Amino acid sequence: MQLVHHKAIGATHYHFPSLHLGFLSTIRTWIWKNEPVWEYYRLSIAATGIFIQVTIAAFMIAVLGAAGAPALVFTTGIFFAFASNAIASAQAPMRWVIFAFLASILVNLSLGVYYLIQLL
Repeated sequence: MQLVHHKAIGATHYHFPSLHLGFLSTIRTWIWKNEPVWEYYRLSIAATGIFIQVTIAAFMIAVLGAAGAPALVFTTGIFFAFASNAIASAQAPMRWVIFAFLASILVNLSLGVYYLIQLL
């Protein structure tokens, strides 16, 4: 990405050209459009998210325990589970809550599947 030079009266301005990524702007628009609905159903979304991510964290703990994984790996998965629960309990904006649940689910699921493959 190159710097763009613009001359103005009495000053010189440099700025980066803006990136027009249609996919990211579509996601941002979708999030802003649906966030009021997510806020309305906050309790049910948070309860469902906690149930799903705790279930996947339990799968991760069982597999990592059977595979003899180091404690640092357990700590990473458990940290993400507790962090997402804390963000949900702190009444953060729902886009943060959903992102935290997705991050926890992805981390714990990837750790569980990685060590399950090694266990087999």
